[in-house]
Amino acid sequence: MALDAVVKDILATSTSQVAEINAETDSEVAGILSEARDRAAEITSRKEAEAESAVEALERREISSAHLELKRAELNLRKELLEQTNVKLFDALSKLSKKNNEALLKKLVEPYDLKDMRVTSNEKNKAFVSSLAPNYGSEIDTIGGVVIESMDGLMSYDLTYETLAREVFNRSLKDVSKILFG
Repeated sequence: MALDAVVKDILATSTSQVAEINAETDSEVAGILSEARDRAAEITSRKEAEAESAVEALERREISSAHLELKRAELNLRKELLEQTNVKLFDALSKLSKKNNEALLKKLVEPYDLKDMRVTSNEKNKAFVSSLAPNYGSEIDTIGGVVIESMDGLMSYDLTYETLAREVFNRSLKDVSKILFG
């Protein structure tokens, strides 16, 4: 029976050692799992922060892009309105009454000594301009106004309504923009 007692003693010791090993293993597993959970939570937290930061950056870019697109659309609309204003100006100039047109033409050529100058105008104003200028040149394609040139062609003054209106419009663009857009 002594062998049975030795076997029982070995089994009891083995069972005890197995229980200790299992307890140590369980403890190690619990530690590893706890450490893994902590690392997973840290990684999750870091990734969430990165994702939140990326979302915020994307939102800023999208908002900035939307503002830029809105500004571009506003500028295009302003440009279109200014162009329409310019077209209306040219239309009004082309429809000047005969009296106003002739008064304006007379005022345009007044500062020049026309004896040694060639003056050109559109066909509509040819008769009036040639009565003001002894050297009428030819007809030009314009809504109104005149071009005055020296006989040798070295000096030329473009006093057509289109050119004068464009110059005034460009000089006054800031004021016109304030009036139209506040």
